Amino acid sequence: MATAGGPAPIRGDYCNAGRIQQPGALSEAAGARSFRLPRWTLFLGARNVGAPSLWRLPARHLIDVAHDDSIRLRRATIADAEPLARGVIEGLEDYPSFAPPGWAAPSFEAELEHLREVLPDPDVCCLIGESDGALIGQITVLPAARSGRPVEDSSLAHISNLVVRRDYWGVGLAGDLHRAALQAASAGGFTELRLFVAAGQARARRFYEREGWLPVRDPFDDPTWGLTFMEYRYRLPAR
Repeated sequence: MATAGGPAPIRGDYCNAGRIQQPGALSEAAGARSFRLPRWTLFLGARNVGAPSLWRLPARHLIDVAHDDSIRLRRATIADAEPLARGVIEGLEDYPSFAPPGWAAPSFEAELEHLREVLPDPDVCCLIGESDGALIGQITVLPAARSGRPVEDSSLAHISNLVVRRDYWGVGLAGDLHRAALQAASAGGFTELRLFVAAGQARARRFYEREGWLPVRDPFDDPTWGLTFMEYRYRLPAR
């Protein structure tokens, strides 16, 4: 989801944990780019030692991004799957207020299964905020060519699942996670980012527009989820 303190849409390449194409799909996409970061990065996970992927993020992600000393930002691992899934589902609690009657969110079990599939993928970068060992926020960035609505554009990254626990709304964590994702995408060589947000998710839309995201097309209906979405784009500054 893409949201300021609350979720944006759901799965797919929307701003909730979306279905991501399997690894082979990336190599089949013309010119699809993987996340390749500089050699001077800090290792953040027990796997992929020496792997030039989003498992290795610049050290500034840990020391510059979180403005609150009690909050730590780090790369998620498979061990975080359950709290991540719980956060996604909790982030959808407001959706019935604008969704059509009878709309139902994905189940915790389905979200957990999905996360266990994608978290080990080096092309999927899920960043989390935690305080006292508890997960309080998350955001995911991946190549748009690997998203649920793939685009064969090697310069385009996709953002999903910007969710912040409700008792941390208003403290700036959504902005911290957003900036961390932009930094990761820039370090990976991407020049533009895309996200989808539910048209009825006014709080999330205001957040993204404040951060410089621009709507690029008319709202569209997704029959699978029974919701109307908007596509936003963000152009990264030249490096």
